[in-house]
Amino acid sequence: MPNDTTVRAPYNFVPFSNKILPYQRNELPAHDAVDPALKTGEIHVTFTADTPVFVSDGRKNDPHFFRGPDGTLQIPGSSVRGMIRANMQILGFGLVRVGEDMEDQRAFYRKVADARQSVGGELKNYYDATLAVQVQRGPSGKSRAIPRNVKAGYLRKEGGKYYIQPVSGSYLRVSKKTLANAGLDQRYAQTIPVRYRADGERVTAVFRANGPDTGRNGVLLCPGVDINGDGTRGKSPKPPAHRYIFPPADETADPVGISKEDELAYAADWENRENSLKGGTKLNGQTVRYDPAFWKLPEEGQEKPVFYIQHDGHVFWGMTLFLRIGYRNTLREGLPRSHREKQDRTDFLDWPRAILGWAGDETSYRSRVSFGDFRAQGDPKESAPFKTVLSAPKISYYPGYVVHGDHYNKSRSGEGKDDGFRLRGYKQYWLKTAQPEPAEKDNVASQLRPLPIGTKFRGVIRYKNLRPEELGLLLWAIRLEEGCYQSVGMGKPYGFGRVKASIDALREFDLGGLYTPQNLCAAPAAAPDGAVQAYIDAYDAAASQAMHLKKPKKRPSVTSLEEIKDFFYLKRTIRAQDEVSYMTLAEYQNTRWPLPDTASFRREAEEAALAAAPGDTSVEALIKRINHR
Repeated sequence: MPNDTTVRAPYNFVPFSNKILPYQRNELPAHDAVDPALKTGEIHVTFTADTPVFVSDGRKNDPHFFRGPDGTLQIPGSSVRGMIRANMQILGFGLVRVGEDMEDQRAFYRKVADARQSVGGELKNYYDATLAVQVQRGPSGKSRAIPRNVKAGYLRKEGGKYYIQPVSGSYLRVSKKTLANAGLDQRYAQTIPVRYRADGERVTAVFRANGPDTGRNGVLLCPGVDINGDGTRGKSPKPPAHRYIFPPADETADPVGISKEDELAYAADWENRENSLKGGTKLNGQTVRYDPAFWKLPEEGQEKPVFYIQHDGHVFWGMTLFLRIGYRNTLREGLPRSHREKQDRTDFLDWPRAILGWAGDETSYRSRVSFGDFRAQGDPKESAPFKTVLSAPKISYYPGYVVHGDHYNKSRSGEGKDDGFRLRGYKQYWLKTAQPEPAEKDNVASQLRPLPIGTKFRGVIRYKNLRPEELGLLLWAIRLEEGCYQSVGMGKPYGFGRVKASIDALREFDLGGLYTPQNLCAAPAAAPDGAVQAYIDAYDAAASQAMHLKKPKKRPSVTSLEEIKDFFYLKRTIRAQDEVSYMTLAEYQNTRWPLPDTASFRREAEEAALAAAPGDTSVEALIKRINHR
């Protein structure tokens, strides 16, 4: 189980199921009528805050809790819909759709500091081989690493397309001392037009472009302060702590074309890293700030000096010599085969989509469920504002996102085989006591004003023309199992937003009795006691039959599937802060084992519970055993 060399995180995953629950498109009911053979009504729900809850009104500078048009504090219906839809994807065995449920990104990486024996050791070897990193001794006798396959050029945008024009010759390293003599500030990530003199590969003098009319024209590239503030990035041999001068472009050389795929991959990677780039780094006890636009793609007619490498049919570029390169595969290759094969099937429909609708280029279907806003009851008060860092985990950290710690370079060995890397599944944040991490850098912090524990939010979810088993799936996604919680709003990595959902009333329209001489009232009537569980059981039976589940002791049930067990374990288990917190940079670099999967935690808990009370027949113990069967 986890130890000090194992990855830990405030989140874990519910595995993507190999099973997908199909829905026949010709069975979709029309929207222009209410079918008396189907279920139409409303679900009255209360969310009770078990930890402070914060749903932002979207203001960047001074956010408050969201308020509806009438001025009341609310959880908007769109937020409730997103939460319930995520549950329905898992409980309803939905198809994971690229572009809707996940983006087909290509993750980027740089491996210069990982220990060889760490989880990144194998990938570091691949990175070094791709860049052709060689160790050589410099004039001072110190060893330094040189990436021989990395070239220099100018990234340009013309006519809406990007390309790289190689430099004349090669880039030149220039020491900090030489730049200091020229009075050039090297702390900030920047490019500066300069004139320079060189002796072979060594720059002997640098002048500002408007300085003495001597030497060649060039551009000085300062990538900013290195990770440790002193030019070091890891153990010896160290990547050089130099800045670089780019000679003028060689306009006679063939430009290096950039595909649209590589352009979009770089842009997505920049967007994912924008907040961390804002944070800057420490230098002599002071924080040096960066402008993320330094790494952004140039605009039309502009250019930037970049390092680049052509590899495996792609072009990768960056503003440092040891640049980030893309993995061999994009994320969609990590889906189970059953999901990959159905990505382009426009005729395929699953249960969550059939119930909640979709909008496509060729077809669309309106949702049969509508989510009202959930208003805070009474007069709860926002807490005093505080700031914390809400940066999301990044897909580039594969030990946390890929099964067994495999990385995105692992490919399937043949057509139809499923032995490549596999994504862990649906990300879920662990439940824990709310404890925000203080923000050390205001420019990357988010401000929260949560409502207190005990706050109640009430709202109504309306449904139309659902089969009994479809209504059962919806009710299950709302209520979950006994002892489970929902999560809503911001601050989930730090324990915020845990709420208990309760179904106060299920009200159904009796369409046959709406318009009779004795009754002209169109109000829904309360469903009989036990109706909620009966509908959930109806869904369980229908899904089990459709997926041909084997019959255990009593009856087949989707709760016997490992992924459903993991889902409810994550929804009911409250962990200690130090067990599921974010790791420090040093811990990231030295972990030897990937993130343990949810099932390993669950099985350990089950074994401990049985060992502690093997004969416990309490209601709580029985519930646990039923949900873990």
